[in-house]
Amino acid sequence: MKQILSFDFEHGHVEGAYWGAASENAPLLVITNGHNGFYSYGMFPYIQEKLGAAGISSFSYNFSHGGVIGNSDYFEDLKSYEKNCMRLEQLDLVQVVRALKEAPIGFTQHTELFLFAHSLGGVPTVFGAQQLTEDGMPPTGIALVSTMKTLNFYPPAMIQEWEQCKVLLRKNNRTGQELPQGNEFLQEILSSDTSWNVKNALGKIKSKVLLVHGEDDEAIPVLHSKALHQWALEYELHSTLHIIPGATHTYNTKHPFEGPSNEVDELIETLANWIL
Repeated sequence: MKQILSFDFEHGHVEGAYWGAASENAPLLVITNGHNGFYSYGMFPYIQEKLGAAGISSFSYNFSHGGVIGNSDYFEDLKSYEKNCMRLEQLDLVQVVRALKEAPIGFTQHTELFLFAHSLGGVPTVFGAQQLTEDGMPPTGIALVSTMKTLNFYPPAMIQEWEQCKVLLRKNNRTGQELPQGNEFLQEILSSDTSWNVKNALGKIKSKVLLVHGEDDEAIPVLHSKALHQWALEYELHSTLHIIPGATHTYNTKHPFEGPSNEVDELIETLANWIL
């Protein structure tokens, strides 16, 4: 069962796709995409559908300031996009979890809460898990898929240009648009060793952790997941690392979606086994 849900928060509007599992009292997986992602991107509707068939409900959403409106795959709201940052993405996630808890489809029908993050979505998800834990709503587990160990993974020359102009225009190869990256996001990157330190935030959660990475990830090297796994073990978290041979950043799938791959099916199977 698929439903489109919309939430109007004080900081912005969030819309997403809820896929309900047929079984009662199913676990709920909240899916956070990468910085330029959206709920209808490529493999994600397929992932939700397959997880639903396996008995796992899920909600995947667009960021309030992600620039993509509704079911579109084009960045229409560049004014909001320029303001987007980790603070807002973390707020989106936490507010989504709270809203789902209060919605008719909420936790009364879901036995456990899990968080799933892809790519740069891993940063707001780790910090969101920390906040939810502090607020008394700790997730049972967080799955970090092709994510990074630090927010500061940009080339020094790019950071220097960004500091000079305050708003950095970066071309999106898929749409051909020049997307504006704002100053608050830059300041967060520059604070990646202090207030936006992923390792420190990971140490403040109590959830079990699943790390999945493609061996041939062209965007984020697998060493990032290996480091996150090691940190989780140091914090005595129950951590599992699964590397998929031959898998790319989007697990050998494309947008628009042209069909599944063995690699994305292995990702889904790994997720389902870990959750159930």
